[in-house]
Amino acid sequence: MLNNPLFCRLAPALLLVIAAGLFPAFGALADEARLVVDKAVWTNGVENLEHMQVYGKTAPGAPLCLWMRLKGSKWALQRLHNAGKLPIYHQWFRHSVVGVSSEGVTEAIDHIQIPAGNVQLMEQLGRELDVRGYFDWRTWSIKENVKRGKWVVKVTYADGEPVLCAGDKACVYEIVVQ
Repeated sequence: MLNNPLFCRLAPALLLVIAAGLFPAFGALADEARLVVDKAVWTNGVENLEHMQVYGKTAPGAPLCLWMRLKGSKWALQRLHNAGKLPIYHQWFRHSVVGVSSEGVTEAIDHIQIPAGNVQLMEQLGRELDVRGYFDWRTWSIKENVKRGKWVVKVTYADGEPVLCAGDKACVYEIVVQ
């Protein structure tokens, strides 16, 4: 068949038709293969799994909480677990304010494991996955004693790699405590 002249003339067009049909599927598989931060907000606390008061770019002080809703598929959870990427962490950094400039900080103040993706919770997530086909997980980390300055939280996997957000950029959240 490969030596057939008709096949040789049609093969390039056939490959384009096959490729055009498969690429959207590859994109969908890529989306299913990862966790998605569906929503993230700075807040002063959490009640009944929901965030309380929402802060914009500034917060008045303690407590300070980064609340987020993660979504993902069963396949994503299994792949991440098998790759050693779970659990997920919030790395808290503080840039102290001196005058009008901020001093950079390279080491995390806190490395807080958040429950989303925790291996012990896989059974609970499994029930949600069986019913809906995906999970919708609310999680957060909180700092009771925050000083004035710029605070940054980086969302990372257990291996230190960043969790990716929209535009395939690392999930990094910043706020200034006044």
